[in-house]
Amino acid sequence: MDIRDFNEIIIEGKYDLDLKEDFLRSVMLPAIIIEQATVFDEKGISKYGGNPLVPGNFEWPKHEFGDYRFIAQFHLSEIPPGENQLPKKGLLSIFAAYDEENTLAWTDDNYAKVFYFEDVENLKPYDNPNFPDKYSLDVVFKLEVDIPFKPELYPTKGLNKKQMNYVCTKVLERTDKRYDSYLLGYPYYNSLDADPRENEKWTSLLTLRYQSGFGLYWNDRGYLMLFIEKEKLAKGDFSNIKSNAG
Repeated sequence: MDIRDFNEIIIEGKYDLDLKEDFLRSVMLPAIIIEQATVFDEKGISKYGGNPLVPGNFEWPKHEFGDYRFIAQFHLSEIPPGENQLPKKGLLSIFAAYDEENTLAWTDDNYAKVFYFEDVENLKPYDNPNFPDKYSLDVVFKLEVDIPFKPELYPTKGLNKKQMNYVCTKVLERTDKRYDSYLLGYPYYNSLDADPRENEKWTSLLTLRYQSGFGLYWNDRGYLMLFIEKEKLAKGDFSNIKSNAG
C-alpha cells in the first residue's frame, strides 16, 4: 500500500479511525513490492528463474527426491533506500524443494532454502542441467507499507468490529496484494492452516504469488510464504526458514 493511501484511510476518519491513528501506525510494516522490469535500463541482477549467481564453491541443495529448484534472486542493493530489516547489500537466493509429483509438503522442514551472499562481485552463474528450462524474468522493487488485510492478522484488538472490517476492505481496495509478490510486510493468502508468526519471534520474509511461467503452483494457485526469526533477520542469518502455502 502506498503511504498516501494509508494516510487517506486515517484522514477520512470513518468509524472514528482518525482516533486510531497511533494503533494503525503501530501495526504498519515496511513492504517491498517485486515487479516485472519493463524497460531495459531497469534490469539488474534481481530476477525470477534462470541460472542463479552463486560462489564458486556453492553446492546445489538437494532433497530426498532430487534437486531443489531455484526460484528467485534479489540483489538487495537494487531495493530503494528505506527503513526495513533486510541487509542493505548482498544477494538473497531462494530455492524450493519442488517436484512434479508434489511429494513434498509446503510446511515440511527445509521445504524452502534461502542463501545470502554478501559479496556479489565474485558470484558466477550456475547452470544445473537438471533444469533445462532457463526462462527468467527480471524484476525491480517498489517500497510500500503494509497493514493486515484480515482480522486474524492483527496482533491486538485495537479496533472494533466495524473499524476492522472497514480497514481490511480498504486495504484490498487500494492495493494489488492478491496479484503481488513482495518481501516483508504481512503474508497474503487464501487460507493458512499454520502461521509461524503466532510465535512472536517470527516474521514474514517473502510472499510469492504462483508463477505460471515457471510451472510453479502452490496450493491451487495460491501463495508461497516464507518466514524467518526476527533475531536472525536482524543478523542477516537466513539459515532457518519456515514455509507454508495457501
